[in-house]
Amino acid sequence: MVYISCFLQGLPFDPAAAAILMLIVFAVYNLNRKTDEDEDLINHTERYAFTKKYESILFRSAIGAYIVAICHSALQGVDSLLVTAAPLIAGIVYSVPLFPAWFGFRRLKEVPVMKSLIVAFSWTIPTVLLPVCHAGLSANAATGIVGVFFFSQVFTNTVVFDLRDVEGDAASGVRTIPTVLGIGKTLLLLTGMNLTVGAALVVAGGALSGLGVALLLAAGMVYAQGYLLCFRRFGKEKLFFELFTDGEFILLAVILYLLIIAVPYLPT
Repeated sequence: MVYISCFLQGLPFDPAAAAILMLIVFAVYNLNRKTDEDEDLINHTERYAFTKKYESILFRSAIGAYIVAICHSALQGVDSLLVTAAPLIAGIVYSVPLFPAWFGFRRLKEVPVMKSLIVAFSWTIPTVLLPVCHAGLSANAATGIVGVFFFSQVFTNTVVFDLRDVEGDAASGVRTIPTVLGIGKTLLLLTGMNLTVGAALVVAGGALSGLGVALLLAAGMVYAQGYLLCFRRFGKEKLFFELFTDGEFILLAVILYLLIIAVPYLPT
């Protein structure tokens, strides 16, 4: 994601941002396994058994990873530190019961749509802004386009996984989009959002940065639509479908890298 973000914003690859993001992802998802045990007990019994068996090691390593990420980002500057702290703050507000009972909910995860919005926010903000901060630049129109692209893609990805977790989320009182709308309407909603937002991004990205950016944005839209269309057939096949959906940015980055290498050898 950092590699794609840098390319779309016209920046050189930022290894510091990539290292920070790797540490954040490892930390946040392992901490989330602890706060989501009730849902995982129903939706992901194998994962629950693994994380319970090694919960002490996973918890301590997650805390350690985030501390390293915070320290590393602090060396890059205050703005980098604030951006790095954003997913942790969002995760705490989302998972921990901080609100009084009279609110009608104790955690933001109990509010419909909040789960997907916070996950998309948590991965979009550092992925898009860390390379800009480290380059000493200000956010611009390209930053906005990249931000909308990642937010849309991660939001879609998150809701697709919620489609498989309807039973556990409903039992735990987590009101996601699929628990409210159902599978059919959720897939229609995601398809409409993917096509409309994707088309707008392709036009804007092409006008601002050229054909290469437009093609990469279009590839992301087509890929997301592909796994939306395949959900009813492959959604329950965990390993294949998880590799298919979560592997999107890996595949896009590999294709982008190969194209960049090949460009000097293409006929003019």
